[in-house]
Amino acid sequence: MRDGRRFERRAERRRDFRRWNRNSWRNDRRFRWRQHRFSNRGLYRLGRYYAPYRGHFYNRLNIGFFLDAGFFGSRYYINDPWRYRLPDVYGPYRWVRYYDDVVLVDIYTGEVVDVIYDFFW
Repeated sequence: MRDGRRFERRAERRRDFRRWNRNSWRNDRRFRWRQHRFSNRGLYRLGRYYAPYRGHFYNRLNIGFFLDAGFFGSRYYINDPWRYRLPDVYGPYRWVRYYDDVVLVDIYTGEVVDVIYDFFW
């Protein structure tokens, strides 16, 4: 009986952390970040990006790439995604800044789940 409940809890957690669907939000009119950026240019100028490791240079990330934990620490979090017209995230996912890109990362594994290139100026 005890093991059965543990299995149910695991299954429930898996449902909560369902796979991110990158196409569902991109067609939603509420998240038109390009138009929002055009009319709020200053908001998208965050200043220089400081990589967590000395000597690290920009690499264009793709979905499925695994980032080192230093790149998605709290100092890189986008704490208010709606401010930039990005959708709220759930479970283990976090929007983070990576140079001028915005990356959605599974913070448990470091996997890149979604990317928007050249998001910031």
